Amino acid sequence: MRPPGELDSVDWSASTHAYGSAEDVPELIRALYSTDVEQIDEALYELYGNVHHQGSVYPATVAAVPFLAHAALHSVAKREQLLMLLVVMADQPVPETPVTDGTRSVTQAVRETVAAQVPLLLPCLGDPDRAVRRAAVRLAALGGVGAEPVPPGAVRQLTDLFDSDPVAEVRADALTALAHIDPDTEAARRREAAALDGPVPAVRLAAALLGLERSGPPYPSDLVAVLAADGAEPDPGEDDFPFAGLGTQEQRLTDLLTADPHAGLAVAEAWVAEGDLGGRGSWLADGIADTWRDREPQVVAVLAEALPQQRDNDALAMRLEAIARWIPRVREPDADVRAILVRHAATTDPRVSAAAQTALARCGNPRALTGSFEPSVKALAELTADHRALGPIRQVLRNADSSGLTALISALTPATAEQLLPELIELLRTRRSAIPVARLLGTVDDTAAVTEPDLLDVLAAAMNSTDEMLRAASAASHARLSKDPAPAVQVLELLLSGGKQKHWYLPEAGRLGAAGSPLLPAVEQLLHAPGAWTRMAAAEAHWSITGDPERAVPVLAELTGASPVGLRALEALVEIGAVPEELRPRLRHLAWSPLRLMPVAWPPEIPHPDERLRAAALRLLSRPS
Repeated sequence: MRPPGELDSVDWSASTHAYGSAEDVPELIRALYSTDVEQIDEALYELYGNVHHQGSVYPATVAAVPFLAHAALHSVAKREQLLMLLVVMADQPVPETPVTDGTRSVTQAVRETVAAQVPLLLPCLGDPDRAVRRAAVRLAALGGVGAEPVPPGAVRQLTDLFDSDPVAEVRADALTALAHIDPDTEAARRREAAALDGPVPAVRLAAALLGLERSGPPYPSDLVAVLAADGAEPDPGEDDFPFAGLGTQEQRLTDLLTADPHAGLAVAEAWVAEGDLGGRGSWLADGIADTWRDREPQVVAVLAEALPQQRDNDALAMRLEAIARWIPRVREPDADVRAILVRHAATTDPRVSAAAQTALARCGNPRALTGSFEPSVKALAELTADHRALGPIRQVLRNADSSGLTALISALTPATAEQLLPELIELLRTRRSAIPVARLLGTVDDTAAVTEPDLLDVLAAAMNSTDEMLRAASAASHARLSKDPAPAVQVLELLLSGGKQKHWYLPEAGRLGAAGSPLLPAVEQLLHAPGAWTRMAAAEAHWSITGDPERAVPVLAELTGASPVGLRALEALVEIGAVPEELRPRLRHLAWSPLRLMPVAWPPEIPHPDERLRAAALRLLSRPS
């Protein structure tokens, strides 16, 4: 531990942090002793940005640790933040290969330097400020969660905290820390058992969490019952700091309960019944649906129960949006749920109304069009096949300020597009959602070029756009409608040879079909490109142009998997109809995993990409090799 008077004895200019020279560190550390809390805040912000930048540490971090430890004892404010800065600095994986002097890495040096300060900071466990005590508990626990030794006296002081601290959350923290650093494991288990039978909910909750972390799923019902009863209310205050290697209590709860969907949904339902405080029950249910397949009926039921508990329209809209995500997978939505959605669809809050309407549309409820409200753009995108939607869709297309326009256009079928040609042509002319419009126009019956004489002219003008993707989409559509592929081939040759993102243009080359054969040399070269998206798009385009799967299928089979590019490759194989025998074990995993395999997308996609993944894998498995 070093006082600020020794700062000038360090050659900070010879050391580095995230932004280069560490010459600014001494003044930042001196500012921690200010009586101006705002100045301390600013110094902390800067230190979190340079000596600990987004989880990384630097040579200057090692030099700063003893000074930060001194400030944690003597600063007039924000001492809990200084203690937690030391915790997160030490909470780093140590690389196997040394990266500094050949004997230890910067990460290891930081951890060892922080560990050396911990015994000197144990007096903070008795600080009058609860936040300081909670942060000090996490610092004392570093020896159990990390690789450093347990500091002498830590177990005794934490035991005293557990036995007598007046703040329940501090006692719960001490129990958690002791579970990881007490060398007497039998004593630790007895302590937890006593806590489970004790009268303090926060301490019972901590004990149950420790038990669940040891047991793993499926969880013992008695411990799940403790979480349901004692976990409904969020940790009060803003000092639920993360334990090194464990995270915050909220993170631990979420991770544990998401790992066991049966237990997680039972707890989510209990938390919702207790008021869904902080949205914790409904967020948990939504997270389970994002993690596990085929849980949508239970999740929608929990979310519907949570609707009356929401404190404001933003929270209400978020729960309705979650229902809209999952309700398509509910075979027969409950009549009460549908009635709730109809009621919210008629509300004056636009976000609430749009979310409820979208949920109605996604479960096939005609009230999304026939209710006493103007249908939202998202709801219309779900109902484009309904003839009653044509009038409202036309109004949306004419409204330049409509949000969600691109999603609506992407949902239109060629038959519907033919009835909306004047509006679509005007959108392309004025460059509103121009790329999906240009692509959609290429799907309509080619007699449209006669009935709408402006169509080819507008597409031709778009072929000269500075937007390369618009040029490609317009060129492919113009070729199909005009029956003259030469201009499109010329545009696409230039883009495939010198464009910025070749995987954007390859699908448009594929749309030319056999007429795109002059592009085959460029397409074949891109079958071996370094980028996975480019190889996938080249394989798909090659098959579309030649009709021969021999070159495309091996490339696509290699790329298939639970990723965005892997999903697209899988769907291309479905379109081709080819199932390499060696791909079947992977397909079985993709089709029958109980867990969702595709990563969560944001904003959430409908349908969930994992549903598309499973559907494509099942379709391929149903076909002979």
